[in-house]
Amino acid sequence: MADASFAKPLGANAESRLDLRTLLLAQKTEVMGELTRAIGNQFNNTMMGITSYAELVLKKLPPTEKRNLEQVLNSATIATSLVQKLLSISRNLPASRQNVDLNKIVTGIGPLLEQLVGENVSIVYDLAPDAPIICVDPSQVEQIALSLVINARDAMVKGGTITLRTKPANLSGDASVEAGQSDEYVMFAVDDTGVTRSTEMPDLHSSPDQDARINLSLAAVRAVAKSSEGIIRFSSEPENGSSFKIYFPAVQPNAAMQNERNTPRNLPVARTILIVEDDDAVRVPTAELLKMEGFKVLQARTGAEAIHVVLQNRSCLDILVTDVVMPKMTGHQVAEKLLELNPDLKVLFMSGEDVKGVNSHAAKGVLRKPFRLDTLKDKIHELLGE
Repeated sequence: MADASFAKPLGANAESRLDLRTLLLAQKTEVMGELTRAIGNQFNNTMMGITSYAELVLKKLPPTEKRNLEQVLNSATIATSLVQKLLSISRNLPASRQNVDLNKIVTGIGPLLEQLVGENVSIVYDLAPDAPIICVDPSQVEQIALSLVINARDAMVKGGTITLRTKPANLSGDASVEAGQSDEYVMFAVDDTGVTRSTEMPDLHSSPDQDARINLSLAAVRAVAKSSEGIIRFSSEPENGSSFKIYFPAVQPNAAMQNERNTPRNLPVARTILIVEDDDAVRVPTAELLKMEGFKVLQARTGAEAIHVVLQNRSCLDILVTDVVMPKMTGHQVAEKLLELNPDLKVLFMSGEDVKGVNSHAAKGVLRKPFRLDTLKDKIHELLGE
């Protein structure tokens, strides 16, 4: 009797402790998400301040003295890329597709991949210089590369070679190509020399204990490929390695794009740009660069100050470059107020956080922090159509 009467309170206590642990875990997850967001925003601004000032100094140095500073910028770019990858995964940012060069994505993530595979595995690049542009979310393609390279590494216990390949591909007549789609694709392949157990694509529901991580990574690869209208192919030879191929639809350049690419452009003079950014480390070097390029530059730390500057300044404002997240008044609100004064105003947003909602009718472009100042210059050039 004593045992029976004592059993119920023990069970209730255990259930209560389990509920408490679940609640604490949920709260911890929420707090970590908020902390990641705050750290990410501050990191982006800090890194942008470092790279921006380094770029300004670089532009003033003679060619013989540029090498060391260029190495600093390259290292900063790698560090930024690593942190951005961690943040994009932890924050689950929505896809942001854009026209990109697949070769640049592959070579950009190369240093990270080489660190991941270790000393016993070599990475070889076989990238076609004539590979067309594709429309994808670059971070998602990087996620594909990471997943496939890690799986290839794990298949080569005694070491081996992983080959990353890109090349144009024509899939006319392929049953996987839906009606109305272009036949022109760009192939991204990850080949390894590891030992394979099967000649078929791994099943997402097989061997949950042994292959859970592999199945999850392949599920992510499939999801990314599907969201980009891509096609996956898998082939292997027992004892001789595997090959994963993802085919991304090629973007067909029109004549106007080709002419723009081949025509040298000079930046305009006497255009007026307003930069609204509460972080001095971002705003000041950005303004200095644009002044060096011949623009008239106005600056403001807050939205209210931006509106005051525009009302007090007699020059016609051509472009608004504004941060999205600012105290009291957001970049969206600043843009809406200034568009009421000047409907022809072109707006360029800067953001180190989620850009969802930025692509409103007001936005002519979005730059994700941290970005290179030359990227900003090119984007402004594009907005002005010059």
